[in-house]
Amino acid sequence: MVSDSLHIAVSSDSNYSKLVSILLVSLFENNQWADYITIHLLSNNIDEENIKHIKEHIPRDKGELKIYDISDIACRLKIDVPETIAISSYSRLFLSSLLNEDIDKVIYMDVDAIVWGSLRDLWCLDLDDNHIAGVLDDVALYAKKAIGLKNNDAYVNAGFLLINLKQWRKENVESKILDYLIAHNGNVFHHDQGLINAVCNRKMILPVNYNMVTNFFVFPYKSFKQKPFYSEKEMIDGKEHPIFIHFTAGVANRPWMTNCKHPLKDSFLMYKAKSLYRDAPLEKDSRSKKLKILASLYYHFKPLYYFSLKLRSLIESKK
Repeated sequence: MVSDSLHIAVSSDSNYSKLVSILLVSLFENNQWADYITIHLLSNNIDEENIKHIKEHIPRDKGELKIYDISDIACRLKIDVPETIAISSYSRLFLSSLLNEDIDKVIYMDVDAIVWGSLRDLWCLDLDDNHIAGVLDDVALYAKKAIGLKNNDAYVNAGFLLINLKQWRKENVESKILDYLIAHNGNVFHHDQGLINAVCNRKMILPVNYNMVTNFFVFPYKSFKQKPFYSEKEMIDGKEHPIFIHFTAGVANRPWMTNCKHPLKDSFLMYKAKSLYRDAPLEKDSRSKKLKILASLYYHFKPLYYFSLKLRSLIESKK
C-alpha cells in the first residue's frame, strides 16, 4: 500500500522564493487527499524572511518544510558550468544524497508553475527499476544528438519528475551524472536537463497532463515534430485537464510579468491572490530583446517566425 505522505522537492534562490509560496498554495489546495506533505526545499541562500513566508503557506498539521542548504552547489558540481541558467537548477541532481535514505521516491517540480490537479495517481505509480518518470519534451533533434541520444529516444522535460531515489542510490546515478558532466567539461546541452536525459536511460513516460509547458498551449499540434510524442487527442486532453501547469519561458511570457499572453495566466493569478503576495505588482517584462522580437513575430507574422526557427535549427545542427 502506498503511503498518503507525499514528498515534494523544489529548488530556489531568493529571486524565485515568492513563486515557491504560490506553488505551495496550489499544491495543498488540490491535494487534500494527502495526509501529510513534506516540502523539501533546496535553498540557494534564501533569506530568513522569505523562508518564513514559505512556511506560512503550508497548512498547519498538513505538512512541513525541510530546508537543505545548497549554496555550495558550485563546489558539488566539481567543475564550472555555463552561467546561462540559475545554478540552483542543478541541485535536483543531488536529491538521492540530500534526502534521507528512507525516502524511496520524490516528486520534483520547478517553481515557475502551479499544481492544478491531484498527484495521487502519480504517487501510487510503481516505478519498478526506472530512474525517473516524466513528460516528453518537444526539442530539436540536435538536443538529443548533443547528449548522445538517438533520434527516436525519449527525451523528457526535467521541470516535473517522479524520481526513483532508491534506484538512484542503488546504481550510484549521482556519480554517473557528475562523471558525465566532467567528461564534457561542464558544458552539456540543456544543462541539468540534458544530464538527466543522458544518464537516466530508463525513463517512464507520463501523460502530458503532468507537465503542460507553455509551448503546448501556444503552438498548434502540427508544430511538434519530436518522436516519440503524444497524439493530438492526448494533447487536447492535456490542455483541458492539466495537472501541472508549467509557465516556461517563451513567446507567451510568464504570468507574474507584464505582457503575458499565456491562456491560463488567470489561473496563476488566482493562486497569487490567495498567497501573501496578493498585492505584489507584476514584474517588468524582463525577456531579452531577441525573445521579444520573436514573440512579436509569432503573434503578428507567423511565417517569418517559423522561418527564423528553421534557420536557427539548421545552424545548430551543423555545430
